[in-house]
Amino acid sequence: MGYIQEGDRGQTRIMCLDDMVDACSIVRIIDRFIQVCDLEELGFSNTDPKERGRNSYSPNTLAKLFMFCYEEGIRSSRRIEKACRTNTEVMWLVGGLAPDFKTIADFRRDNTSALTALFFEFNSFLESAGLFGKRLVAIDGTKIKASNSKKRNISKKSLERRRSHHEAAAAEFFQKAQQEDDIEAADGLFEKAAATQAKADKAEGLLAEMERDQVSEISFTDPDARCMGKGRQGMHVAYNVQTAVDAKCHLIADLNVTNRADDHGQLSDMATRTQETMRKHDITFIADKGYYGIADLKACRNLGIDCVVAPQGKPGSANNSRYSIDNFTYDAQDDCYLCPKGERLTCKSKESSLAKVYSNKNACAACEAQKECKSANLEYRKVIRQPDSEVLEWADERYYANTELYKQRQQLVEHPFGTVKRTMGGDHFLLRGMEKVRCEAALLFTGYNLKRALSVLGFDAMMASLDGYAAIIKAYSARLAFIMVPARLLCAVIGALEAAFPVITPIRPVRTNSLLA
Repeated sequence: MGYIQEGDRGQTRIMCLDDMVDACSIVRIIDRFIQVCDLEELGFSNTDPKERGRNSYSPNTLAKLFMFCYEEGIRSSRRIEKACRTNTEVMWLVGGLAPDFKTIADFRRDNTSALTALFFEFNSFLESAGLFGKRLVAIDGTKIKASNSKKRNISKKSLERRRSHHEAAAAEFFQKAQQEDDIEAADGLFEKAAATQAKADKAEGLLAEMERDQVSEISFTDPDARCMGKGRQGMHVAYNVQTAVDAKCHLIADLNVTNRADDHGQLSDMATRTQETMRKHDITFIADKGYYGIADLKACRNLGIDCVVAPQGKPGSANNSRYSIDNFTYDAQDDCYLCPKGERLTCKSKESSLAKVYSNKNACAACEAQKECKSANLEYRKVIRQPDSEVLEWADERYYANTELYKQRQQLVEHPFGTVKRTMGGDHFLLRGMEKVRCEAALLFTGYNLKRALSVLGFDAMMASLDGYAAIIKAYSARLAFIMVPARLLCAVIGALEAAFPVITPIRPVRTNSLLA
């Protein structure tokens, strides 16, 4: 039997782009979603074409292009340009247009906040489709490499060592030049001394800049990036991307980008942001031990945020001994601790002390378990109670009462990171600066939510939901137009009064947005 023969490349064919794209392709969903969106309200530039000059590309076209390309892992402006000429789905999506890489890059640069807002607009559609449960949300962060190599990042200690080295080398060159009899050799040494001193002065200037900005390191390519640990992958200059994942369909409800190396201080911020985004406050948040900190937990408790956070290991609790610190019970009424043997450990610190020390020397001396209980370098067991320890006790109580609930954390927050990093190529950022990186992260997670929603709903149900969302937007716009008529009349009346009576203090109308609440 022979082979299947290739067709004639010179044969003329009549082809339609619509026939070349699958009827259930994801590009059809993206195209419909962007049609529904009000790009002007989202903040996109050039939503009204100019009357003069060369025609420009519509933001509608470029927004669709970015949404699909990031979902497919095509992020470089040159690769997006190539896709416009070679990828059939992209050609269908943009109607055969082929913007060059500079146009594509400029659009992304000029619309960073609008492209970020597109993530929340898409989530608004998903909410209308009933894909957010708004009951349980898992919070976690991941490190994503920045567009800055480790060689282009330097810490304060390294810079101080570099300055000292250059100053010593410059002094040595200068001393040798003074002792040199040959004039040409002396001039060469003087030049080396001057060049080396210039390097020391540059290091001194950078140290002064770091002191002024109160930072411990400098990244020269992306000033906002910081050196962070990535577990088994070592240290990299990166950003810490925080996400909040809703438990119902494992969708990203909110995100943020920070250059903090750890997750401390992020829990209350992310929880508050998520509550505002979802417009719901009775949400339970779960997070790992990286978020376990007194200040953050105290803020959550004061704000009434329901959170379940895994406790960090405490001194004396690693070996699961009967006499670990977890087995010492604090009695708030009598201000004492009860040890596992039932002995009372009373406070031995001054009232002005922040950290209180509790002990019972006599009971420890007569206890047969003192070798197992106390440390080798102590005569008797001491328990130190830090300020706001009741906050940690509250958090621990919440955790141990909800261990089964906490087990859902890993399956909620880990696979979105894996999908974005491995399937969509989002293990590094191409853009530089906090605002642009946040925009790129929003595009990546918009692509993830799009994949996930399509998997949950299916193509037909998702297109039907988009039609329903379009009807909601239309009704909202009609309501806005109805409200704007009396608002404009009110402004006209107030303007006439101000013109007629200039001595009267001008009265400003309430912002139109507040009328829609």
